[in-house]
Parts: sequence; C-alpha cells; structure tokens
Amino acid sequence: MKNDVLHRLTAARPAHLDPGLPTPSPVRDEELATAMSRPRAPLGARVTGRPRRWGRPLLSGLALATAAAVVALVVTDTAPENPAPPSSAVSESGARILLAAASHVERQPVGSGRYWYVEEHMGSFHKVPGGDYTVDVRSEQRYWTSTESTDKNTYWSQYLDSGARPATKADEVAWRADGSPTSWRLSDAPDETVTYAGKGEIERDAPGGKADSGPYGAVPLRLLPTLPTDAKALRERLFALVDKDHNGPKRVLDRIVVSSAIELATSLPSSPALRAAAYRLLAAEPGVRSLGDVKDHTGRAGYAVALPSPYVSAPELRLIFDKSTGMPLGTETVATRSGDGAREGETLSYTTIMSMKWTDEAPPFDTDTPDPGPGTPSDH
Repeated sequence: MKNDVLHRLTAARPAHLDPGLPTPSPVRDEELATAMSRPRAPLGARVTGRPRRWGRPLLSGLALATAAAVVALVVTDTAPENPAPPSSAVSESGARILLAAASHVERQPVGSGRYWYVEEHMGSFHKVPGGDYTVDVRSEQRYWTSTESTDKNTYWSQYLDSGARPATKADEVAWRADGSPTSWRLSDAPDETVTYAGKGEIERDAPGGKADSGPYGAVPLRLLPTLPTDAKALRERLFALVDKDHNGPKRVLDRIVVSSAIELATSLPSSPALRAAAYRLLAAEPGVRSLGDVKDHTGRAGYAVALPSPYVSAPELRLIFDKSTGMPLGTETVATRSGDGAREGETLSYTTIMSMKWTDEAPPFDTDTPDPGPGTPSDH
C-alpha cells in the first residue's frame, strides 16, 4: 500500500519481523495491525502496562517514535492460532443486536454546539503480587473538541487517576484479610504503584501547550459529514483513507477499518445516520456474536456484542449499547486464553461512557499541566 512507514522502523523491528520470514505471518499481521491502529501517547508520556487512550487511531498518521515503541512492545513469544470459525447462528444473533441498535440510534436527534465533549471512566484489573485478590485500577478521561476551526481540530483533554479498589466482593474480603492496604506495587516499574485514594489530575492539555495532543489524531471534524451513511460505501471510503495513511497488506488494513468503525460508533461526534452506518458495518463482520442483556460497570442496563480477534492471543472486544437509544454505553476487553495472570474469559479492562454530547460550555482550563520542575518525580 502507500506511505511506506515500516522501513523507517527497521532499527526497532524485532527479529521475527524480518522480511525473510515466510508470509503471511500471524505474529507479523497482529503486530502490524496493533502498531498501525495504536493510539498515540501524549508527548512526554511514559508507556505503562495500563491502557491510556489519549490518541485515537481513526484515519490518523502514525507518529514514528510511538510506532517504534509499539512494535517493540507487542512482541509475543508464541505465534497465535486462528480460532475455529463461529457458527452462522452466532454471527446472525450478534448482527441482529447491532442492526437493532442502528435502527434506534439513527432516530436520535442531531445535536450541535461549540464543543464535542466526552467523559470516559476506565478501569483495568490487576492481580496483587503476593496477594490473593485483584484490584480495579481506575481513571477518568475528559476531552473537548472545538468546532470553530476549519483546518484542524482543536482539543482540550484531561486525565485523572481515580484510585484502585478491590474488584469484587470476594476480592474485598481478601483485601480486608490482607490488612486493607491503601497502596499496591503492581510491578517493578517506578510508576506502577497505585493507591486507594488516587492521585487526582495527572495530565491536562490545552491548545498550544507543550503536548498539544488530542483524541482524534489529525482528523478534522469537517471530514465526518463527508463520510457515507451506507455501510458498504462507508467501508470502502474508510479503507481508502486508511490505505492512504498506512502501509500494510489488505488483511491488516481491513482490521484498521474495523477499528475506525468502532471509533465512529463509540466516541466520535458522528451524526445519527453515520453512527448507524458504523453499526451496520460492524454487523457484517464475521464472528460478531450476541452477549444478550448485560449491565455496564455503573449498573446501567444494555445489550452487548463481542467482536473477536482472529488471533487467540489478542483480547476480545465487547461493545455495550443502550437498549432504548442505541447509543454506546462502553466497551470491555476480555481474555481469550489463560496466561499472564489472567484466566480465559476474564475481563481485562473496561471503558464506560459517562457523557458524550455537544455543548456550548467551554473547557474549565486553558493551560497545560504545570511542569513539576527539575528533580521532581512525575508519573507522566
């Protein structure tokens, strides 16, 4: 395809990505798709084991330094195997949920405002080293996108550490038996100590600041009204845009198209018709299956579908929708095999959408996070 980014990553490329390997390679495909669709971290941010969602993959260019780090980070020791093909009945039931959600969401009113505002609460589950329980490491992310710029998006974003809690009632019992500690060191990394209270605001970024990052990469909001609202035409247009920005085989670019459709469905300021088209695009994905009635991590009722990865080593992505409106409530990632401290079927992380709307209310800050100064420890 176009824009040969990968040759610039040669110095960082793991040995098993060498061109001499037979193709197609399952490991290579997985890593290419992950690297190309991986969110960009804010400038100066450390890459940690916890998910950070500041950058969005939708149609954006790939930052070279981040891409090199991602290629190095996603190395797996064992080539993943392809799962057995799902039954057509399972796929049809999953498609029915997405099509039902599409029919509801396209009837939602078209909003307007000076800013597109999203607030997400996120969590990831970690086994406490030396303990017999799991903690839910929680964070919040808020971002505002201005509609006043015609050439590029203008963003404000804020990231907060909300603290950690025992993940379940059984974990709480084990935590109390452990003396109810209020901090946990999850690994040997210097920034992997989490606390019950949380650190509060970790980062904020305003336009023109030192980071100047944003949730949607380089995609102007003005592009969204030009995207087709027919599912087949939308897939073709997304593929053309992804092909322009990324280098890779078709099977990898197809995965990035799906990632882009998920962003249109769950976080971008898509019109009701465009959001419905993204749902219908996802409904046509092989292996999508119904999870039936569920509750999100705040207890809100909805229904959900699973979008399995073609690689056993990769988590399964679950999308949760409000039954009455079809709007997204959140996502979950679930382990597809046991290992690395998780059991097959165990929830690894989640994102709950607390607010997603147009607003005329300006962001509550206009400066970046203050620089901690030389010699001051920092988590970011």
